[in-house]
Amino acid sequence: MKGKIALLLLLIPMWIQAQDSAQMVVNRYLELLNYEALPKDSMLVMETTITFRESLDTFTMHRYFQSPGMMRVEVWYGDSLTEAFCTNGSTRHRIYSPSQEWWDDYPHEEFHSRIQPYDFRGPLYAWKGFDIKLTWLGMSNVDGHRLQTVKTEQKDHYNRIYFFDPQSGLLVLIMEEDAMPEGSYKSPLAEPPIDFKFIHEYMPVGASLIPSQESYRRKGDLTIMQTVFSLKPRNDLLFNQD
Repeated sequence: MKGKIALLLLLIPMWIQAQDSAQMVVNRYLELLNYEALPKDSMLVMETTITFRESLDTFTMHRYFQSPGMMRVEVWYGDSLTEAFCTNGSTRHRIYSPSQEWWDDYPHEEFHSRIQPYDFRGPLYAWKGFDIKLTWLGMSNVDGHRLQTVKTEQKDHYNRIYFFDPQSGLLVLIMEEDAMPEGSYKSPLAEPPIDFKFIHEYMPVGASLIPSQESYRRKGDLTIMQTVFSLKPRNDLLFNQD
């Protein structure tokens, strides 16, 4: 019995160190992105061209952000609005339904869960607030590169594996598992997990860094995303209207 207790006491510091390693890697990455430094007297405008390699279909995603927490996302296919999200950061969280051509109100938590794939800050931003469990998986060898590896588990979302470059501290690769934490709800209409997502390039916007070239594969189909940025005068009305 004493031997089992001694072994347990030895394992506890190792588990704590692993959890600390995961948090240190993620927090270092978020510090490098430095989104708190985005100009508060301006609106960040992002225009992303989304090209599906197999079909050559092209969508355009317009994203608008300004402090504190105001965000608007519109995804267009030609002249058709296919998806849209809008929040004023406090009292108004709305999602557009293309089938009904109507905007609906959503609770804060559900809104931010659904906008996650479109949020330029990524799902790791404010990971504590989203109740995301981090697990340190150690170093992985990916195409000859040694990368720091962290697994995340978040209710109602696929488990993700994040790969960070140990030199720059930046995220370079994401993979998703076809599994969710216990107690999650998986919609029958949910997209399958992505095979991988590469972040090829980050661009500086003031003192912040934003992914500008990305690609991902889902069910074998490759999608390429290229984003350009600009700063415009603040426009509070944009986040308080449909």
